[in-house]
Amino acid sequence: MNETNIVIESVVPKKTVINKARRREALSGYLFIVPNLLAMFVFVVIPILTSLVLSFTNWDLLNPPQFVGLENYTKKMMEDDQFWISLKHTAVFSLITIPVGITLSLFFALLLNQAIKGVNIYRAVVFLPVVISMISISMVWRWVFNTDVGILNYLLNFFGIDPIGWISDEKFALVSVAIVAIWKSIGFNMVILLAGLKNVPPHLYEAAKIDGAGTMTKLFKITIPLLTPSLFFVTIMSIIGSFQVFDVVYMITGGGPGDSTRVLYYWLWQNAFNFFQMGYASALAWVVFILLFIVTLLQMKFFGNKVNYELD
Repeated sequence: MNETNIVIESVVPKKTVINKARRREALSGYLFIVPNLLAMFVFVVIPILTSLVLSFTNWDLLNPPQFVGLENYTKKMMEDDQFWISLKHTAVFSLITIPVGITLSLFFALLLNQAIKGVNIYRAVVFLPVVISMISISMVWRWVFNTDVGILNYLLNFFGIDPIGWISDEKFALVSVAIVAIWKSIGFNMVILLAGLKNVPPHLYEAAKIDGAGTMTKLFKITIPLLTPSLFFVTIMSIIGSFQVFDVVYMITGGGPGDSTRVLYYWLWQNAFNFFQMGYASALAWVVFILLFIVTLLQMKFFGNKVNYELD
């Protein structure tokens, strides 16, 4: 009996000490994340809630906001021709950049996943546009696209083709902007896909080789199915990025010529800082969010079940 009491008395204090240590550890963890949570609350949560409130008002930054209800979402937006034009341009831009960008990213990922000499240098070169400032990139590409002295038209002239107004002709301006966006995004997508390729078990390729499978068979029967998680993530991020495109349009074409490259985010920016219609601009921002939310949900519904983490 005495021995039992001694055991109980020796165990209980030890548990108490462990619980106190865990509480102190948890408290320390919470204290470390408090500054980050405060920053997120001040610079993310409050602006989001403020923009939601402003979307129901008419505010010109000078006079007090006037509550207008759903007018920004209904009458004003429905009657805004530029909204529909910018929505169409955004959709076209997305249809160009997403499939082409992902295809090229996959190509470079497969190419640079090989054991070739200097592969790390080649990977760095492909990834370099991701870390370069869009301002400096835009200056270079404006020269590349220049009708008179641009290198693209110089090459076309070398083959006897007349110069093209890459960013001065409405027929080519949006495509030119899409080319820059694709070029800048390839490196980021490639890194994600490279990480996915590293997770493909090598023994599957060895087994397929023994069975006599060729390169294309291994690609479509092993590599692509096991790469679907990475492809799914890259596709979602590409959709979000294509709907939020602004900087490349602002720096290279300024929404022109005419309104040929006016996309949703550029039209949003113009309403906010050119026309000082902050309420309508906030409504546009929430419409973009709703569109992205719907597109992402649809993608997860129809393609989420096709993501493979292992072969059947």
